[in-house]
Amino acid sequence: MEPRTDIIGFYQGLRPIERITVSQWADKYRFLSPVSSAEPGRYRTSRTPYLRAIMDCLSVHDTHKKIVFVKAAQIGGTESGTNFLGYCMHIAPAPTMFVQPTDEMVKRLSKGRIDPLIEMCPELQQRVAPSKSRDSNNTITQKSFNGGVLILAGANSAAGLRSVPIRNLVLDEVDAYPQDLDGEGSPIDLATARTRTFPNHKIFMLSTPTIEGASAIAREFAETDQNFYHVPCPHCGGMQPLVFANLKWDEGKPDTVKYKCTHCGELIAERHKVEMLANGLWVPSKPERVNPDVIGFHLNSLYSPYGWHSWKQIVRDFLAAKENQSKLKVFVNTTLGETWAERGEAPPYKNLYNRREQYKINEVPADVCFLTAGVDVQRDRLELEIVGWCADKRSYSIDFRVLDGDTAATKVWNKLADVLAERWPRKDGMEFPIRLMAVDTGYNTTHVYNFCRRYGADRVVPIKGQDHLGMAVSPPKSVDVTKAGKKVGKLRLWNIGVSFMKGELYAALRLEKDSDGTPPPNYCHFPEYDEHYFRGLTAEEQVKRIVRGYAKFQWVKRYERNEPLDCRIYARSAAVIIGLDRLTPKRLAAMGGAVAKKREPRNSESNGRSRDYNDFWG
Repeated sequence: MEPRTDIIGFYQGLRPIERITVSQWADKYRFLSPVSSAEPGRYRTSRTPYLRAIMDCLSVHDTHKKIVFVKAAQIGGTESGTNFLGYCMHIAPAPTMFVQPTDEMVKRLSKGRIDPLIEMCPELQQRVAPSKSRDSNNTITQKSFNGGVLILAGANSAAGLRSVPIRNLVLDEVDAYPQDLDGEGSPIDLATARTRTFPNHKIFMLSTPTIEGASAIAREFAETDQNFYHVPCPHCGGMQPLVFANLKWDEGKPDTVKYKCTHCGELIAERHKVEMLANGLWVPSKPERVNPDVIGFHLNSLYSPYGWHSWKQIVRDFLAAKENQSKLKVFVNTTLGETWAERGEAPPYKNLYNRREQYKINEVPADVCFLTAGVDVQRDRLELEIVGWCADKRSYSIDFRVLDGDTAATKVWNKLADVLAERWPRKDGMEFPIRLMAVDTGYNTTHVYNFCRRYGADRVVPIKGQDHLGMAVSPPKSVDVTKAGKKVGKLRLWNIGVSFMKGELYAALRLEKDSDGTPPPNYCHFPEYDEHYFRGLTAEEQVKRIVRGYAKFQWVKRYERNEPLDCRIYARSAAVIIGLDRLTPKRLAAMGGAVAKKREPRNSESNGRSRDYNDFWG
């Protein structure tokens, strides 16, 4: 006769709670699966000793209600949240919610971490309902267990965050959450509101930080006592937090890296890290803010266990990123665990106007590898910039053009097709076509799609600007193309991070040549355009505004005609798609040009070439 599970559950509920911390539970009960871990087997907190105090603050008998963890990559941070879930299911059953930025990430978490957590732990298998195709007690987004339920929700779904009262809440990667969800406010506030009916609730908030002034995790951390992990020097015993500035290496030799002790100045080899981490302790940098209810922790990748993310790899990553603003931002966020300070103010347009160069418009300088074009669509015209890109990511503006015509009609698009058919000469006899043209779909979208369908995706791509996208370009998505209400085909639409790319461009525009006249990587060269072009290129600046109680950065026009800025951003996105940021200089140098052929004279009237902005704007 099968034992009645309801009676078993009843008697289990009468047992006193095992007085055990989260880290002790993980060491005693958890096994890592080969599916979700590079080091399968019994979980060992001693591998990441800095996580012990963080996890133990999540224990049911600890007083802290909110635990804030600012983390870098490769330090095991997400595992601390996973251990907390196992602890909740086994030791402290209650309604529990784990929030990820998107529904897609929820699916990956459920299949890649939660299912292996349960499968590798017999104590959880006994308590969690078995997975059955018709059983709603164990699904991708919900796991029922004796005494509680685990709900997995995406921060992009208001309905999922309003579901039920919650005692235990994990908010993972909060800086990737939308700031305002369907007009209902912050998903962080929506989720934490679920815990109000539980006086003994736990809120675990962890994330890699993003933009200074707009980072949710940095804002929460600033309200805590701000603990940093101090480790002893193996030479003098002096306690200190590990900071990137104290990594020292011979120029060009990352393998020589060592850590310079703040106290005695001795160089510490990374082999000492195991002992240093084991004897470390958390120290609040704001002791006046110590609070029994709230505590904050900060950890960078220098603490990553020996054999994971090494100091020499951190140095290699830094050297590869330091000349590239987008890569450097990723390094600061994910390796140092720090916010990135965007410099969104536009450089004075007069500075750019005064440093114009005397190379000829519509001729390709000798060091250009390939050309791209960015097209901005207005009601009565198309505006575009043709940009030449060098192997070190310097750029030359080859020409800026205005093509007059109703963009809901055919004629102006034929003019654009003529531009795409052109070739631009270089002094060595090579001729350059536009390698890739990016056309904005924000206006007259159907006509943009129709134009793009004339060409392959390797010549013309439709793009859509996204302010919130924290990268230059995201992978393309397939969109339907319709005509007269009927589907006639598909296109790949590229989303581009316009805010991210504007910040990157303005950083490049502020660069100056060396004393000997050598331009640095990312430097922007311009021919003798008029002032209107440079006013348009610097037309916007980033300002901080408070929206629904949260700081939000927005780009604001300071000059009405910002088409040069938009066109440059679109041309840059085309360069990203081609591979400017990932190909080696040797590969990039091999991309350019073709042997010059006899060409028909260009008709400047038909293509609008080199039209003076004074003619257009008065």
